[in-house]
Amino acid sequence: MLSHQAAIKQIEEKKFVPVYLFYGEERYLQEELVEQLTAAFLGTETDFGKEKLDGAEYTLEAVLDRIGESGLFSERKLLIVDNPPYLLPPRKRDEQDLSGEPEQKDKKEDLHADILLSHLEAQASSIPEGILVFLSSQVDRRRRLFKLIDKRGVAVECGPLKGDSLAAWIRKKAAEMGKSIDRAALEKLLLAGDQNLHYISRELEKYCTFLKDDEEVITARTVDALFSGDIQGDVFKLSDALAEGSLFRADALLDLLLRRREKPLLIFFMLARHYRLLLQAHSLLEEGIPPAEFTGALEVHPFVARKLREQASLYNRALLEEVLIVLQEADFKIKTGRLEPADALKLMLARIDHVQKTAVG
Repeated sequence: MLSHQAAIKQIEEKKFVPVYLFYGEERYLQEELVEQLTAAFLGTETDFGKEKLDGAEYTLEAVLDRIGESGLFSERKLLIVDNPPYLLPPRKRDEQDLSGEPEQKDKKEDLHADILLSHLEAQASSIPEGILVFLSSQVDRRRRLFKLIDKRGVAVECGPLKGDSLAAWIRKKAAEMGKSIDRAALEKLLLAGDQNLHYISRELEKYCTFLKDDEEVITARTVDALFSGDIQGDVFKLSDALAEGSLFRADALLDLLLRRREKPLLIFFMLARHYRLLLQAHSLLEEGIPPAEFTGALEVHPFVARKLREQASLYNRALLEEVLIVLQEADFKIKTGRLEPADALKLMLARIDHVQKTAVG
C-alpha cells in the first residue's frame, strides 16, 4: 500500500499500473490522485479517454468489458468506478449470520478476484493501454480482491489529514498556486473548525486571487480580511470571555456567529467539544505531561494544543466537569425539542458564566 505522496510521485514519474484503488473518508485526496493520473496518463487526450461509472450499476465483468473497448478518439483509456459494492466491508447483519459457523470461502468474492486476476495477467505491455481506478469511502482489507489490487496494482488510503500532515498539505497547495503562507496565517487556518480539504482549498484560492502578482505571501492579515468563518477560533474567544467573567463579550461573540449564519447546532457542538478537550488538557496538566506531548495526546494541531493548555491552566477540574454537565443538560433540551438551539446557546452561556462566578466566589 502506498501513501498519498508516494502515489503522486509514482504517477508523476509515469510509472503506471493497470489498476488503482483510492479509498478513505477524504474525497478531495481521491480526486487529487485521479486528476494527477488523468494528466500524466492521458495527456492531451483527457476529453476522450476518461470515463466514469457508478459502481452500483455495473458488475466487475461489465467494467472489465468496458475498459477493453477501443476508443475512437483516444489510444488510452482511464475508467473510474465509483463506490463498487464488491470492495465494501460486509454488513453487520451478514457478519452476525456467519457467527458461530465454520469459516467458508465466499465463492462470489473468489470469482471477483479471479476475473480481475485474468484481466491483469492479460496486460502484456509494461505500459497499460487502459487503467482501471476504483474509488471507495470504505474497503474490506481482508477481501482477496483488495489484496490482489494492493499486490498487482496500487492501493492508497485517503484518510482525513490532521496536525502536521494537514499543515504540510496547505503549504504545498499554496505553493502550487504560486504563493507561500506564513506561520501566523497557517495557524489561523488550522484553528478553523472546518478542516475539509475542499473548503480549505477554496479558501486558499480566494487568498491567492486577492493578492497582487508581487505579493507572494499569504499573511494573517489576508486571512483576517477574507476568511469565510473561523468557528473554532471564535469558540476559543467565547471560552476566554467566560473565563474572564465577561458574559457581555461572550454574548456579543455568539451574536456575531449567528449573524454570520453559522448553524446554532454546529456552534453548540464546537463549544461542547472545546470543553471536553479542555478537561482532557487539564488532566494532562495534572499528570505532569510535557507540553510537547499535548499535540499527540489531544490529536490536534500544535497551535491548538498550546491554546488548550493555556486555557486549561485557568480552570480547576470540578469547574470543567460542572460546565460539561451544563452542556449535557442543554443538549438534552435541544434534542427533546424543549429549547430551540439558538435559545439554548444563550441560556447555556449564562449558566456557564454563573457556574464559574459561583465557583470563584
